[in-house]
Amino acid sequence: MNNLEINMTKRNDEIFLTCNGRLDANRAGYLNDYIDRLVREGHYHISLDLSGIEYLSSAGIRTLVSQYKNLKAVNGHLSIPEMSGNVKQILDMVGISDMLGGERKIVSETEKEEAKLNRLEAYGFIFSRTTLSENGKTDIELYGYPEMIVKSDYKKEDARVVKSGINHFAIGLGAIGTSFDECKNRFGEYILTGKNVAYLPADGSKKPDYMVATGQLIVSLTELYGLHFTGNFSYLIDFDPANLKHSIGLGRLAETLLQMTDYDRMAFVMIAESGGLIGTSLNASPVDGKKIFSFPEIKESVNFTTEPAHNKMLTLSVGFVFNDSNSDEERFLRPLLPGKSLKGHVHSSVFPYIPLKKTDIDLNETIEYLFNNSEIADILHLTNDIREITGQGESQFIKGLCWVVPVNS
Repeated sequence: MNNLEINMTKRNDEIFLTCNGRLDANRAGYLNDYIDRLVREGHYHISLDLSGIEYLSSAGIRTLVSQYKNLKAVNGHLSIPEMSGNVKQILDMVGISDMLGGERKIVSETEKEEAKLNRLEAYGFIFSRTTLSENGKTDIELYGYPEMIVKSDYKKEDARVVKSGINHFAIGLGAIGTSFDECKNRFGEYILTGKNVAYLPADGSKKPDYMVATGQLIVSLTELYGLHFTGNFSYLIDFDPANLKHSIGLGRLAETLLQMTDYDRMAFVMIAESGGLIGTSLNASPVDGKKIFSFPEIKESVNFTTEPAHNKMLTLSVGFVFNDSNSDEERFLRPLLPGKSLKGHVHSSVFPYIPLKKTDIDLNETIEYLFNNSEIADILHLTNDIREITGQGESQFIKGLCWVVPVNS
C-alpha cells in the first residue's frame, strides 16, 4: 500500500485514529494536517493505532514528536497504544517508544462530578467555570469624554499619560507616546493588557502598532478616553460549541457570562477563536475639529467591517458588561442586545490562530506569548450593527476562554 489511510472513531472525549499504509515524507504531512484540524475543533486527546503502518521514516517520526509536544503544551495528550513491529523497532531505536506509547491520565468520577457543578449548556455551547479567587473584585476607572469624538475636537488638556503594568487592563482611544503633541496625528483604538499596549494608529496606515514592557521599559500611552480595571479575576470560563457549526454572538456570550457568575456588572479578558468580527476603527485622528463623521469624509476617516472579518483567527479582547449602569458609565457603553438593558464596551486585537490550553492556562503567560510570537492583524471596537436589511449583526465567536471579575458599584 503506497497511500496513508486514516479512519477516525470517538470514545467519550478521546479521538482514535487508525492508520494504514506508509508514514513517509510524502504522507506525514497528511497526518499532521489531520491532527491539526482535530485540535482546532477542540479535540486535545488523540490516540493512534499504527499497527497497520508498514513503513515509518524520519519525516513520520518528526510529525509524531511534533504533535506530541504540541498537544502536551495545551494539556492534551498524544499516544500510540498500538503499533506494528516495524514501527516499534524504529521508535525503540530512536528512544521514544516509551514516551509515545504512554497512556493519558484518567479523570476520576469525583472530578467529573465536581466539573458538572460548574457547567452550563446554552445557545448550543458548553460553558465550564473554574474558580480563581473567592474574593475577586475590581473597581472601574473611567477617564475622559468619549462623546467628544463626534466633534473630533480633543485638545491637549483632554489627554493624560498612563503606564502599562502587571494586571492593568484598559481600552479606549489613545496612542503610544508621552505627550499629546507627539501623538496628535495617531490617536486610535487601543487595548492595554498588563505590560503590553497595542493600538491602531489613525494615520491612514491601517497597521496596528504595539510595545511590550521588558526589563526597565514601561510603556507610556497618551489617552483621550479610557476604561480601566485591575485583573483580580474571580472565574475562568471556557466555552466550546456542542456542534462544530455553531458560533455565539457577543451579546449572548456576555449574557451567559453574567448568568454563570450571578453578576450584574463585570470586566473581562477573553482569548477566543473568531467566527467573524463586526466593528469599527478610526482612520483619522479626532483632533482639530476634523469632519470625521460627516458625509462624504466618513468613508475615508472611519473603518467599518462591511462583512464579518477575521474568521477563524485568534482574538484577545478586553471588555466591560453592565446590566445596570449609572449616568457617568452610560457615556462609555453601547447596547449589546436589542431590546435589553445589557450594555458594554469591548475592543479586540486579532492574531493568527494557535491552539490554547484548556486547563492550567495562565493569562499573562498566554498574552506574552501572543505579543512576542505573533503579529497583530487588526484592532477593532466591537459593535452590534442592527440596521434593517443592511445590518451585519454582531461579532461571533467559535470557542474560547474568559477571565471575569465583578465590578464594584
